[in-house]
Amino acid sequence: MFPEISTVFPSLPLPEILINSDDYNRVMLLAERSFHTMPYVSAYLERELNRAEVCEPWHPAGVSMGQRVMFRLDDEPRVRLGRLTYPNRPFGERGNVPILGPVGAALIGMHRNSSIEWLDEGNTRTLTVLDYGW
Repeated sequence: MFPEISTVFPSLPLPEILINSDDYNRVMLLAERSFHTMPYVSAYLERELNRAEVCEPWHPAGVSMGQRVMFRLDDEPRVRLGRLTYPNRPFGERGNVPILGPVGAALIGMHRNSSIEWLDEGNTRTLTVLDYGW
């Protein structure tokens, strides 16, 4: 159903991710529904969900939907702060990081001090989670 992601991530192994079952089910539904309009994001989310460990909704997980998260992109000295959101939030609302974007898709389930790479228009990008959950 989903297109293959033939992207090779050359230097970093994929980090372990832990997603609560509520987020897993909702984000998987979003991935399925966005298949025709956003095939790359859809496939990326499906890959992340398929490799995730899933826990009960009340157990602590990695970065979860609605949580604030502090992260760094690439080697930028600037630390970013945002809230991982579903697409029904107003576009561009200050601080929102939409799950259907490359940064949001990379954040889901990540733990503190873990990093992940992805290709963005032919350039390798790296995201590192510094803190989350408040």
